Amino acid sequence: MPKAAAYALVWSAACNNYKLYEQGCKERTLVPGDDEDWQCWLTTHTSFSFQGRSGQINLLKEARKNKGEGYWYAYRRHEKRVVKRYVGRSAALSLTRLEAIAQACNDDEIVLDSVQSQPLLAPKLRLPHLHSSLVKRSRLLALLDAGLDGKLLLLCAPAGSGKTTLVRQWVEERLQRGDPLRVAWVSLDAGDNDPVRFWRYVFTACQTIHEEISQQALALLAPQPQAALSSLLEMALTRFLNALTHVATQSILILEDFHEITSPQVHQTVAFLLEHLPPTFHLFIMSRHDLPLPLARLGGSGDLSIVRAADLRFLREETALFFRQQLARSLSPHLLNHIDERVQGWAAGLRLVALTWQDRTTETLPPIDRQSSLQDYIVREVLHTQPQPLQDFLLQTSMLSRLTGSLCVVVTGRRDSEVLLDALERGGLFLERLEGPGHWYRYHTLFAEAMQHEALHRLGKNRLQEIARDASGWYEQHGMLAEAIEAAFQAGDEARAADLIARFINAQIFHLIPEMQTLRRWLEQIAMDVMQRYPMLCLSYAVVLAWCTYPDVSAPTTAQGAALLRLAETGWRAEENSNGLAQINAFRSIVAMRQGKEEQAVEYASSALAGLSSADLAWRGICLNIVGGGELLAGNLYRARQRLLEARELWQQTGNIHATRSNMLGLGVVSLELGELHLVAEYLQQVLVEAREVGDRDDSAPALLALAQLFYEWNDLKAAEQAANEVHALGLQLRNQTYQVQATLLLVRIWHLQGQSVLVQQRLATLLAQLLPEHEPRLYHAVLTCQTRLLLMQEEYAIAQRCITTLERLPQDELERERVALLTARLLLTEEKAQEALTILSPVAAAASECGRIRILLEAQLMMMRAYALSKQTTAVRQMLQSLLILTQREGYQRLFLDEGAALAVLLRTHIAHVRGRSYVTYLRNLLSVFAPDTALLPEPLSAQEQRVLRLLVDGYTNPEIAQELVVSINTVKAHVRNIYRKLDVTHRLEASVVARRLHLL
Repeated sequence: MPKAAAYALVWSAACNNYKLYEQGCKERTLVPGDDEDWQCWLTTHTSFSFQGRSGQINLLKEARKNKGEGYWYAYRRHEKRVVKRYVGRSAALSLTRLEAIAQACNDDEIVLDSVQSQPLLAPKLRLPHLHSSLVKRSRLLALLDAGLDGKLLLLCAPAGSGKTTLVRQWVEERLQRGDPLRVAWVSLDAGDNDPVRFWRYVFTACQTIHEEISQQALALLAPQPQAALSSLLEMALTRFLNALTHVATQSILILEDFHEITSPQVHQTVAFLLEHLPPTFHLFIMSRHDLPLPLARLGGSGDLSIVRAADLRFLREETALFFRQQLARSLSPHLLNHIDERVQGWAAGLRLVALTWQDRTTETLPPIDRQSSLQDYIVREVLHTQPQPLQDFLLQTSMLSRLTGSLCVVVTGRRDSEVLLDALERGGLFLERLEGPGHWYRYHTLFAEAMQHEALHRLGKNRLQEIARDASGWYEQHGMLAEAIEAAFQAGDEARAADLIARFINAQIFHLIPEMQTLRRWLEQIAMDVMQRYPMLCLSYAVVLAWCTYPDVSAPTTAQGAALLRLAETGWRAEENSNGLAQINAFRSIVAMRQGKEEQAVEYASSALAGLSSADLAWRGICLNIVGGGELLAGNLYRARQRLLEARELWQQTGNIHATRSNMLGLGVVSLELGELHLVAEYLQQVLVEAREVGDRDDSAPALLALAQLFYEWNDLKAAEQAANEVHALGLQLRNQTYQVQATLLLVRIWHLQGQSVLVQQRLATLLAQLLPEHEPRLYHAVLTCQTRLLLMQEEYAIAQRCITTLERLPQDELERERVALLTARLLLTEEKAQEALTILSPVAAAASECGRIRILLEAQLMMMRAYALSKQTTAVRQMLQSLLILTQREGYQRLFLDEGAALAVLLRTHIAHVRGRSYVTYLRNLLSVFAPDTALLPEPLSAQEQRVLRLLVDGYTNPEIAQELVVSINTVKAHVRNIYRKLDVTHRLEASVVARRLHLL
């Protein structure tokens, strides 16, 4: 708890604004919505008190190691405990949110997670209150103890069997024994079938086990345009499970009423959780029926304990003790036998009998049978025995899943609702109090169902809708918009529901709304004539249709989605709402990107950026990422980095870790093209660690691919090959052709250096056969470019020329044209046409330098240096070499030079004496030591292909065998052999073998 704050932000009703006070200083007025002024103040301060219209809280900015600015938390003392709420970074501290959090801390009726400001209903996370008069059932408590030996304890029995009471009693028993057990409890209902809502409740409940672990998992639940919901859930669960392995204390997650969950996706994720639970974490599930979980496998491994209805039945001795405690008298053996025969140890039946006998002296047993109408029995024997005013109260409140005094006042009009609830709970009338502050209650399920059925009969549909409408208003006033919307639908008030949904969406950063499945369910209930009055709802519905399905189905957009976008566009044009129209374009840019239409996506994103409000951080971040990616593809690297840096700032403000990591990945790729190799390593190692930690393969694959290219440049071929193989495997898992092809292209370059010519030719031929230039133009161009470069290195000039001609006929962008130009210049240099090569290289180098395409610039300058050497322009060679060393020495380039072969080694060795700067000389000497050193001492060095031929020659291969091994013609082999003899000054194979060994050429 922070100390008394030196600053106080106070709401002034008289001035209708907020005033910021500093101890001993004059107040300072803050105008609501003055974001720049407010954000500037937050950046430079670490604590303050907030006294708003909804309550008072203290705010403290807590720094985290290596996490930047820090995170704000809200504190408020409640009775003898301190309520703490996560708020987020400074960008999240709007005045509206401060008021919402003050309200939450004041009433303690809602909890906020780290995803965004949408509240969760805190009573669902509280343990039921335990009555002191319960029968201690030691045999059942022992069964629950045994549940700690495995992963899952399942209590499977019909309603009223005593599952909840037993588990709550067991928890209390363990705690009283001093067991350091940590317990998280979630009471589920039908609304929790949204997978993200389900796990938000679970992770929030698990803050009692470890707060930071839960917050990290919650932060991963924000859906992203590029990720399927299943991937997000798997990432969040992976982070959660990995962190749980470090928690040594025995911990239990208790899920009550799991039979309400019918979502297959929730079942799948719970099965995933069970499969990977650490030994110190256990799951207790209460359900009315068996679950679609891998129970047989868990049972086979000894990780499953099941408590069924037969186990929960009261034994005769327990029944006698129960009535002795409830009625303060003993029953005769005859009556106990009669009860056993009729009730058969059913906990709810025993309770009903005890309730109806409280004021009776007769031993006549009222008729009760679970096979007959239980609802009729509850109404006849329980409800009808209550005073009429109390009956009205029970019927009017029966539709509420959770009850508190002020809510009941609104729906019933009774000012004594708090007193009534307390009396009902103490009287055992199937109302149970929930632990914790705020005085929350819930009806027993059987009792609530009976009351709801009777309420429909006695009060009528119209009155129940009025009650639901009143409840909706109470939820709205208390900032619980999700509950307000549900109640509005119960009230049949579609227009009110639409208005609340619009507010729900506008109250937060739209694309960070986590519960897309819930939002979709709501919007599906709104008629189109109502929907079209709300352009935001139309856009939201279109977005939800895409978000909830992609990429789990093939088509991310539908005719329905397109129609909704047209409705939104028409509505906002009529309102002249430029910001709304910009949001539509932002969404269309995402759709176009998914469809592979990069140019169209960039056009939409650029148009959106021109109209989006500065407050639309998420939409702006998405559009900046898309525009930055477009600039990268176009080779405008400086502009690409600027756009991505702008996006990064926005993502950090929103606290979106998915988007921040993806953005860092983009910056790493841009840095690779800019030649900033050490910065690439810094970016991508961090991305890879974070992505692997949460199992995010979509980010792991491109990060590994860029790192593999980096390792190759640094001549760490083993690391490069390992990373490229991992990328290829991920590409197969993700069914991503780009990753597979790019990984293979890097591998063939490594195999080429290893002399595996046959494998190289086979893989390249396979890729070219699989790819169609009209369908995969970029990949086809990349494969053919790689093949041409390798042919030039193998001195297959005629075939290389044919490949260049094919490349020139293909559609090309600016980058592809530059790469073909470099290949053409290489071919010209082999023919010693230096001036023609310079004519091509000079404009390529100039354009690359202007746009930051450093890798292309360096390659062009290396060839220009060779051209100057052929032209005997010694001064130009030395100037170009000095310029190259300035650009490459600091970043540690190696393969850039090494792939040019022995001819470059001779050129570098010739001019090293004229290099200025000790560090550059050292760098150049190290490079020369990596080249084949003795080859460089020959008057005319052997080419890479001649070195391969020499090795095979010395090993005794015949000319036809060499041709077959290197996949070249016999005439080409004969030409290489003649050149080798000439350069080594020998006349036959034996002499060649002796000289080669003496010069360490093998």
